[in-house]
Amino acid sequence: MHRSPANQRRRARERRRIHIRRRRAIALAIFVTLVLLAVWAAYAIPGATPARVPQSASRSTFDQVPQGTADVVVASVGGVDVLLPVAREATTAVAFHPVENANTVPFTPAGDQNGGGSVKYYVMSGDGADRSAATAGLDVGAVPGAAVVSPVDGKITAVKQYRLLGRYADTEVDIQVAGDPSLLLVMTHLAHARVHLGDTVLRGETTLGAVRGFPSGLKQALSQYTTDSGDHVQLVVLRVSSQLAGF
Repeated sequence: MHRSPANQRRRARERRRIHIRRRRAIALAIFVTLVLLAVWAAYAIPGATPARVPQSASRSTFDQVPQGTADVVVASVGGVDVLLPVAREATTAVAFHPVENANTVPFTPAGDQNGGGSVKYYVMSGDGADRSAATAGLDVGAVPGAAVVSPVDGKITAVKQYRLLGRYADTEVDIQVAGDPSLLLVMTHLAHARVHLGDTVLRGETTLGAVRGFPSGLKQALSQYTTDSGDHVQLVVLRVSSQLAGF
């Protein structure tokens, strides 16, 4: 059947309108996808800068410790003293908590929960309460960027990069304890590691790295005792074979 020029023009215009609508729909779908990806990235990737820390967080919570005291024993484990790994003036809080690893050796706190000793500490609840002691983990809150020194004499057995919660870049430093080679001190939440495999470290002297800062949106349990977001370095001790020590 012969189609008139008017019908042909009308059908051509309709095809153009359909084509334009399709292109707009595709463009809108691409735009929405890009927005969703941007939102996901904002939450899945930690920020380049650490969480904001109020100035009050840099004030020492251990004012009862004489300023001339260089070493503050925060706990002991297996008869070995564990020093506060961060300067007192940068420390915000000290707290013990259970962990999910059943092979941990619990800390014995050296301070006082009531603040009467050299260090006031807290005991937090947490995952792993049915698998480890209430003092299996030790969190030392501190201002991000503060230097972290070795809390024990020992040897570095590992410096590992890993993803905390599968999302946040983090660093773990493992120290074989000289005072008891069957103990392995595992420290996490560090940045800018300055030690390497095989290095010998001295307690209170060797700098391991710095306290890392987490994104401000990440909820940290220690924040219930601090004026900031609860950034901290974590210590856990495992029992291992003394033959691995090499001391």
